[in-house]
Amino acid sequence: MNSSPVFLLYSTLCSIFNVWTILALAIVSFYQWWKKPHPNFPPGPRGVPILGVLPWLGGNPQKVFFDWGQKYGPVLSVRMAGVDTVFLNTYDAINAAFVKQGDNFSGKTTMELFNDVLGNNGVVFVDFDDKMRNQRKFAMQTLKKLGMGKQKMENIVNEEVCHFANYLKSKLGKPVDLQSDYDNMIGNVICVMTFGHRYDYDDPKFKRIFELLTKLFTEDENLLILLMYFYKYLRYIPPFRGVHQSYAKRENTIADVIKPIIEEHKRNFQADCISDYIDAFLYEQKYGKEKDFFTDDQLCVSLRDIFVAGTETTSLTLGWLFLGLLNYPDYHRKVMAEVDKVLGNGTVPSMAYRPDMPVTCAFIQEVMRYCTIIPNALTHKTTQDTTLYGFTLPKGTAVTPNIYAAGFDPVIWPSPHTFSPDRHIDERGKFVYSPKVIPFGMGGRGCIGESLARTEIFLIFVGILQRFTITSGCSTLPTIRNGNLGIFYGPKPYKVRLELR
Repeated sequence: MNSSPVFLLYSTLCSIFNVWTILALAIVSFYQWWKKPHPNFPPGPRGVPILGVLPWLGGNPQKVFFDWGQKYGPVLSVRMAGVDTVFLNTYDAINAAFVKQGDNFSGKTTMELFNDVLGNNGVVFVDFDDKMRNQRKFAMQTLKKLGMGKQKMENIVNEEVCHFANYLKSKLGKPVDLQSDYDNMIGNVICVMTFGHRYDYDDPKFKRIFELLTKLFTEDENLLILLMYFYKYLRYIPPFRGVHQSYAKRENTIADVIKPIIEEHKRNFQADCISDYIDAFLYEQKYGKEKDFFTDDQLCVSLRDIFVAGTETTSLTLGWLFLGLLNYPDYHRKVMAEVDKVLGNGTVPSMAYRPDMPVTCAFIQEVMRYCTIIPNALTHKTTQDTTLYGFTLPKGTAVTPNIYAAGFDPVIWPSPHTFSPDRHIDERGKFVYSPKVIPFGMGGRGCIGESLARTEIFLIFVGILQRFTITSGCSTLPTIRNGNLGIFYGPKPYKVRLELR
């Protein structure tokens, strides 16, 4: 072993150099981790390297973001894994971004899990481009032509409520969980609009469609899917690869169910007889000016988007509404009295009766405020460098509206954690519609089917109460203060008993 003074000096210098190199690399890495996309980026917690703030989010991340909003302000940024995301924590902040600067915030963050299987198709999980604008405009115009917001749509919903009421007669007196049954009812309304006809609830094809749609993701997959959103290359590594493959298989199976329905429409297509969404799409495919946007794959994924977005959210809202009645018997009695007074036993429910039913409308609006189905709506991204509340958001910044925070903002809603439908009734006893209750989002990428959903919720809710007495069917009834958060936020399972009125 060489122990000369020169060698010892050389070894010492090398050791010092290695230490300083490692330290420098650590400082650079640390700086890169803590550096924000812009010096004027919104403030907020950074968390820890690799995971960011994920370890702090727990089971109710919307509440955590709300609390951080109280500390950092209505516009805050967090680093979730490797992605810097801006959260909007008040109605005014969401409105300032998605309405007043709608085009600047109309991008959508893409997820490789969806892109690999769906491509750039559909109307929900696609970015802001000419195709998206074209397809969104087509979808909205077509749904309106098919009756959305009109008497025709009310007739479709009321007819389905009649079928549902007959189905419920087999469940009288028994403790039953109706959540999946709401899916069937809402799904049939969508089937009429998209496929041109309804199905019996026990029809194998109908059951298969909704079995697939409600099982796109299992509860055990949610965390892995979240991590794949932040780290796209994880989809090539077990166990993430298995989740990716399972999702792709389920999506392909949905396509295998829908495509024969599309082919049947093609065989029977008549340009002068457009009766449903598929017919309208095929017309554009044949005769439209922008045929390239109207592919079979686009149609298939768009139908899937309409079913997923239009079924589960409305179904869960109904679940919260009836749980709310059972939790608050005073309001239950008031709503029932109003239904009896206005509709009686034989009057067909209509949206035209809403002015005469202020308590019912207030109850529905308060449930929508209190029980946010999508607490953090789909993440947008900026389409160009943008300024919001004095902060600079570079192009491509992920921006998420915290719908939960908007509903519990104490500035807008005094005592926000108190469930109180009376806050939506004025001194004259009239219902006060609030645009600041935003379960369907806001702006140019808000829910396409908002009008349809509001019609369904009101007509189904009062239609069932008109026909049945509903009481609790479980020994311990869940509250509406806490639900289950997955892809959507829904009530904990509960059972009811039904009796004919």
